[in-house]
Amino acid sequence: LMGIVSWLLISREVLPRLGQQVRRSNAAGWAAAAVFLAFWLPYNNGLRAEPVVVLFSLLALCAVERAVATGRLVPAALGLVAAALSVGVNPHGLVAVLPYVAAIKPLYRLVRKRAQEFGWLPVLAPIAASGFVILTLVFYDQTFRSVLDSMELKTTFGPNGRWYEELSRYSLLFSQSPDGSLTRRFPVLLVILCLVTCAVVLLRRNRVRGAALGPSRRLLAIVAMCFVVLALTPTKHTHHFGIFAAFGGALAALTALATSTTVLRSRRNRAAFVAGLMVILAFAATGPNAWWYVSGWGIPWFDKPPSIGGYNFSTLFLVFAAVAGVIALIEHLRIDENNPKVVDESWDSPEKRSRALRLGTAPLSVLCALLVLGELAAFGKAIQKQDDTYNLGVDNIKQLTGSSCGLSDYIDVETDPRAGVLPVSPEQPAVAAKATDKAVPVPPRRLVGHETAAEYLRSKETGFARPGVPVSSGGDAEEPSWRPPHQFGDDAAPAWGSYDEAGLGTGELRTPWYDLPEEALSGKTPVVLSLAGSETGANSLMLEFGRDTERGFEITGRYEVEQGPPPGWRDHRYTLGAEAEGATKMRVVAVDQALGAEGWLAVTAPRVPKLTSMTELVGDSPTFVEWPAALVHPCLRISGLYNGVAEMPHFRVSAGELVRDVGEGWSSPDAGGPFGWLNVASSVRELPTYLRGDPQQDWGSLYVVHPYDADALPAQAALDIRPETHWGTWSPGPLTEAVELPGDVPSSDDRTDIPTFDTPEQN
Repeated sequence: LMGIVSWLLISREVLPRLGQQVRRSNAAGWAAAAVFLAFWLPYNNGLRAEPVVVLFSLLALCAVERAVATGRLVPAALGLVAAALSVGVNPHGLVAVLPYVAAIKPLYRLVRKRAQEFGWLPVLAPIAASGFVILTLVFYDQTFRSVLDSMELKTTFGPNGRWYEELSRYSLLFSQSPDGSLTRRFPVLLVILCLVTCAVVLLRRNRVRGAALGPSRRLLAIVAMCFVVLALTPTKHTHHFGIFAAFGGALAALTALATSTTVLRSRRNRAAFVAGLMVILAFAATGPNAWWYVSGWGIPWFDKPPSIGGYNFSTLFLVFAAVAGVIALIEHLRIDENNPKVVDESWDSPEKRSRALRLGTAPLSVLCALLVLGELAAFGKAIQKQDDTYNLGVDNIKQLTGSSCGLSDYIDVETDPRAGVLPVSPEQPAVAAKATDKAVPVPPRRLVGHETAAEYLRSKETGFARPGVPVSSGGDAEEPSWRPPHQFGDDAAPAWGSYDEAGLGTGELRTPWYDLPEEALSGKTPVVLSLAGSETGANSLMLEFGRDTERGFEITGRYEVEQGPPPGWRDHRYTLGAEAEGATKMRVVAVDQALGAEGWLAVTAPRVPKLTSMTELVGDSPTFVEWPAALVHPCLRISGLYNGVAEMPHFRVSAGELVRDVGEGWSSPDAGGPFGWLNVASSVRELPTYLRGDPQQDWGSLYVVHPYDADALPAQAALDIRPETHWGTWSPGPLTEAVELPGDVPSSDDRTDIPTFDTPEQN
């Protein structure tokens, strides 16, 4: 909605002010629309502050231009309301004030003229009231002291970058991350190119032919000052570039006019401009087509610069830039300074002017349109690729009908991993069928001459023990826990390891054969194996599949397990593929041939999880959701804060992939986050979760929160609530200092006073 309103303001108010030639040209409008979308799609399609700032900035710009054009102060005063609201939204909302700075001279003349008629106080009082109306919103539910405390907290915990650290924003813009994606780089570089081009034409010719001089100058001044405002903001993120959606479209239309044949008459200069376009496109194409979190699932080239057949797009654009540069050089050499060409600057006809503007807008419009179409095509490809699992596009459509709980509907939770451990087959194979597939020799080549095929079918534990992992000293809070996960390690859920303190042990583990359940054979549920240590290099970890035949037991295939990074415990999830076709049984084969302290390998018995929907499991329970995950779980009830007392959550949800550290860092005690009280009042247990249709995808994590004293009276029982009246400068005391707690988030596996996985009272 804000995007539609913003475009209506640009097309109906801003572009007409740039002059008759732009107002009557459909080509200029298409150029402005393409650049507007190039900014809006990658920067402003969410719930951040930038779309609001863009809307208020456009309202302020339109109000200023209307005041200057009509000689009335009412539009300027109303625009101050929008500018003040923009400043209240975010620090970079200061850009809404820039139209007043750029038009300070005509506005001052207008105010002075009215003051001479009616006096300074009657004129300035309503103007000041318009600007300070934001204070009613700021202080209607908080005091002056609370605002000062808020500013102190933001300064203490940050981010609080200085103006001279502005280059860090551009470092992020050219990083190989979603902050430096192709779609974010191009519009910013395009604005810089357009600003430089228009400034050069304006300085050289004192005007852009066909454009209104005053509005053109003010637009260029506003865009230039936007970079100054960004440098003054305390946060240095690339998404703040979304504010240029307010002015980038109009600037593109002005640039199209400035580079048309009726203004930029030299073929050399037009070719140089096209070369510049190709260069910035090449710079942009060196970044990946990356999008944050769930937005990037299924997107092509999400992890690398776009390429086809091993050839990067950036190289192709550089070739185009070189061709345009050669043309510019040739045209430069053809210029005869002693016999300059006389150009007729008269406007021959409206048709000629329109054709010249269409040609001028062509490079800008085509490139931006291709970029926008490429973004839409990438999201279309993601919808097709993610058709059997979660994808953001389909979920957005479902949200419009109110029939979706977002990502939660696609998350399956394993509430008791021990319940899914595969049962040992009562009929262990004893007779081996003759191997017919040379790719699956029985026994493997490493055991030829040492074991027969029948001997190889038997279980084996040489060099492996239970649990066979390093012993944690318990004295170092930063030391990882080597205890098998999910309370594995007994006879019902065994774990084996090859660790020895000297680092000289080797061995081989062949588990008994397990019967495969129907849900695994159908591909509905993956087979899960927990492992620790190193499974690569000299070591190997295999899943073997087989079936009984009339000739004996046939091994149908082997699947090699690789799940980094080592050495901590991690789950490997395998949806049965061609290796298991026709199989009825499986087993685990682990081989340790590596020496050294890091050469050990540990595994657990395989399991096929018993799954429950996350939406059903969590229900209406209070849940602490780290902010990167909050928007994709709309049905979760966020644990509240009532009268200064935090509600103890039953669950905690974190995001995955690149944003996990962002969410945990924001919540950490040293950042003043809620982990400061959660970590001292409770412990957590992570439940294994699976994204339906893509179990290997790291969607995030779901934790059960266990208070240390579950039967304690709630803090509300001791509250004494009564009204008190104080001055706005009153403070109840100094702010609480940040704390640094040792170690990681406390794990419930270290406690003996809470239910185990196989106890139904857990939830």
